[in-house]
Amino acid sequence: MILASAHATVYTDVLVADHAHQVVLLSMAGPRTAVKAIYAALRSNHHPWLKLYGEGSVDPAAVVRGADRYRVRATPLPSVRGVQMVLVAHDERAPAGTLYALPGEPAGQALVQALDGDPRLVVPVLSEWGDYLLREAEETPATFPDDCPGAPARLAEPLQVHGELLAEAYVYARDNDGWLALVDRGLESGEITLESALDVSKEVAPGLPERGDD
Repeated sequence: MILASAHATVYTDVLVADHAHQVVLLSMAGPRTAVKAIYAALRSNHHPWLKLYGEGSVDPAAVVRGADRYRVRATPLPSVRGVQMVLVAHDERAPAGTLYALPGEPAGQALVQALDGDPRLVVPVLSEWGDYLLREAEETPATFPDDCPGAPARLAEPLQVHGELLAEAYVYARDNDGWLALVDRGLESGEITLESALDVSKEVAPGLPERGDD
C-alpha cells in the first residue's frame, strides 16, 4: 500500500484509523525525507488529509489524517538510505483505549487482555468471557457525559484496518461503570460464569483446612 500527502509518498504495510478517520496505528517505510514529511503532516495542527492506495489502484482505499499524540519508533534502513517508522496514537488521559488482534487471534481475547491491563480500569474479567464481552460491548452505550471529548458512543467500536498484519482492531471505552454493568448482566443471565475462577482457586490452594480445624 502507498500513503501519500501533497508532498511525499511512502510505503505502508498496516494502517488503522478510527471513526473520525484519524490514524491510530501506522507502519511506513521510504526515503528519510518522505517519511519525515508524512510524519510532519500527521502531526500538523492543520490536520491535512492523506490518501491510502492499494497496489495498482488509482482510487484511494482510505482518506485519513493525524491524531493529537503518538508514540514513535524509527529504524534506519542504511542500505537504501531510508527509514522505517511505526506510529501508535497514545494518550493515557483519553477516555478510550485501542486493542489489536493478530490473524488467528480472537478479538475477544484481545479485549480481555486490554481490559485487564489498562491501569484506568478495575474490571474483573476471565479469558473465556471475551466473546460475550465483545459482542455485547458493540451494542452497549458507554456511560460518559455528553460533553466528554473523544469518548466512544459504545463500550467497543470496530476500527478501519488496512493491510494484512492485523485481523481486527477496536477502540474500547475506559468506562468502569459500563463494563462492570456488562459483567453483572452476563453473570445474572448465565451467559458468563465464575466457575473457572473457582476451579483455579482450588488448584492453587488444594486441601486447605476448613475454618475451625486445627
